[in-house]
Formats: sequence, C-alpha cells, structure tokens
Amino acid sequence: MKTGFVGINRVRVYASAIAFLVLLVCTVAMRATPKNPDTDWFHAAKYGVFMHCLPGNDDQLALIKSFDTATVARQLSEMGAKYFVITLGQNSGYFISPNTEYDRVSGYKAGERCSTRDLPLDLFQALQSEGIKLMLYLPCQVPNRDERAQKAFGLPQGKKDQSIDPAFAKKWSAVIQEWSDRYGDKVSGWWFDGGYAHIQFNDAIATLYAAAVKHGNPHAIVTFNPGVRVIRYTTAEDYTAGELNEPFKNIPTSRWLDGSQWHALTYVGGRWGRRDTRYSDEQWATWVRAVTANGGAVSLDMGPNWDPKAGPIGSFADAQFKQVQAIKAAVCRTP
Repeated sequence: MKTGFVGINRVRVYASAIAFLVLLVCTVAMRATPKNPDTDWFHAAKYGVFMHCLPGNDDQLALIKSFDTATVARQLSEMGAKYFVITLGQNSGYFISPNTEYDRVSGYKAGERCSTRDLPLDLFQALQSEGIKLMLYLPCQVPNRDERAQKAFGLPQGKKDQSIDPAFAKKWSAVIQEWSDRYGDKVSGWWFDGGYAHIQFNDAIATLYAAAVKHGNPHAIVTFNPGVRVIRYTTAEDYTAGELNEPFKNIPTSRWLDGSQWHALTYVGGRWGRRDTRYSDEQWATWVRAVTANGGAVSLDMGPNWDPKAGPIGSFADAQFKQVQAIKAAVCRTP
C-alpha cells in the first residue's frame, strides 16, 4: 500500500470526520428533552429555598466547618421547602467543597480556597431524612475576583466577568464533572449563573456544562442564567433560570415555556443574600400561590447566618422563616 502525504491526509480527514460525528452525537445527546419528565419532581415541589453561602475570606471559609446542617434541614422542612439550592462558590474564589481539579489547575493547596469540609455531602445527609432534594449553584466561569484563577484557566485577568470560549469551557467542565461524579444522584439539579451573551456564552458551552453535570447524574436538571428575565435560553436547559428582582408581575400561563419547566428565582430580603424582608407575607403568598397554580416553580433566596452569637451558622432569619411559612400555608391550602 502506498503511503506518504496522500495516505496521511486521508487518515486526517477520517479522524476529523469521526471527531465531528462524536461531537455531533454528544451535542444531540445533551440537548434537553422538551418538557423533560426529569423536571416532574421540581414541578411537584412548587417552591424551594436558595442560599448564597459565599465565604469571602479565610475566616468565613473556616466557618463552613460549623455550618449547622441539621438546623437548616429542620427549618427547610418546617417551611415546606422540597428542595434546597446552595452556592458552591461565586466571585470571591472560595468554595464550600473540596475539588482537586480546581486546586490542580489554579495551583492552590487543598483547603486554601476549597473547603476541606464537604458541605454539600453533609447537607445531603441532613436533607434526605426530611425528604428535601439538594441542588447546586455555580457561575459559568472561574471566580471573577480571583486573578490567579483567571490566569490559570486561561482567561484575561481583572475584577469582572471575562469572555469565555470552548477551550476554557472544557477546563471548567472538568471541575464541574469532579463535583458531579462525586455526588451522583445525591444532587438533583444545577443552576448556572452568568451565562451572558456579552461573555460569549452560547449553546455549545451550555452543552459542555450540561454533559459534565449529567455525567454524574443523567437525571439531574440544569439551567443557565442569561440575566434578569424568564426565558428559555439554551437548548441544553431543562428549566428556566428565571432570575427576577421584582417578581410579582411574572406569572406563567402554563407549566412549560418553549419546552422548559417555568421557574423563577427571586430574593426574600432587600437584596441577594440578605436576611431582612421587603414585602408582606400576603404579597409573597399571593404570588407564589398564583405561579404554582399555573404550573410554575419558585426559588426563594434567603441569607445564611454567619454570626455564631446570633444563632447556628447557616440558619435562616426568623422574619424570613415566618414569611415562607406563610407561603406554605397559602400554597398547601385547598382552593
């Protein structure tokens, strides 16, 4: 058989064609099924609680060891929440769970930025006994205030969201997949933040992240946040991210929005992560009841306690706790 450049080029063409077919198959496989039945539990849950648990320095990272999972699980149960979403990390560069791949790429030592305590795993154990599902939050890129991490993962450095591309997304997917594989079906869903058009986030990157999430749990549901609106944003999502600041004018007309489970995320306090209240019990109860009656789901952001003198670490403020109990009474009430 004659070899040389012709043979080599033919092999390259075949290899490229095979790689393209593999990518095509993977992309199709990770496209979310419209009206995905994996969202049935989410729809049935009606509402859940979201927590920005974001250590901002070494002292707060150390407090993750004291996070009282039993108290948080009990409070969630008494509020009627059927799922709990907690942030793995966000902008500061600190995470509430170990990740060896993140440490390897960033060059940080174990425990330096990623907690040595696996808080999500401990939360799962506490939530499971209450019949509450666990979901996780991540941004679509490395922490935007950690220039060391930005450089290590191949991004421009600076205290802002940076444009991303498939090369970066592949690296970040490996970090996501380590968490996904570790937790398996202990984690029922994921909410990705910062999937903005201006950072070049797109369907191809969403597909990579969805594949990483579903590698550990094929039935995990996932969404990608484009900003403050309720919209079906990617072909890889199972439910709408639904970030809202002023929520009360947003009520679904049906369970599905272009094939995605209708979902809204908003905050109980004055801003994200706050522990105060901004609306009355009646306003919240009326809105959540209307949304869930029309097939939607609602996630309510409530701030964690960081002060040991004020109560158990991670626990919810009494005022917010009582407001969600009022929602429970309204949603569970028969018409």
